[in-house]
Amino acid sequence: MVKIMMVAKFPPHKLNELIKNYMSTDKPAYPDFLKKVEHWAAQVIDDKHKTYAVYECPDDKVLESMAALSKRFIYYASVEGYTFKMELLTEADAAIKYMLEK
Repeated sequence: MVKIMMVAKFPPHKLNELIKNYMSTDKPAYPDFLKKVEHWAAQVIDDKHKTYAVYECPDDKVLESMAALSKRFIYYASVEGYTFKMELLTEADAAIKYMLEK
């Protein structure tokens, strides 16, 4: 399984608009193979709220998962000032082992 982290930021004064989008039934759906593992809200940084969401998908569905996440988060980005980035995650031990082999 692959984990994908979405890091989003948005201005505090846009919170109500973002919640409206988050609760909307019109937002793009996630495929059945993509599962949300965790979703956190963090501190305000540079006058923006920050959130982290971690998703999990099968190894052979990474590209499809990334496309689905992009569609969903672009929908949220219709709120002015909302930005996001996507990061693929790996277990630290596996990453260290991989780096030492290189």
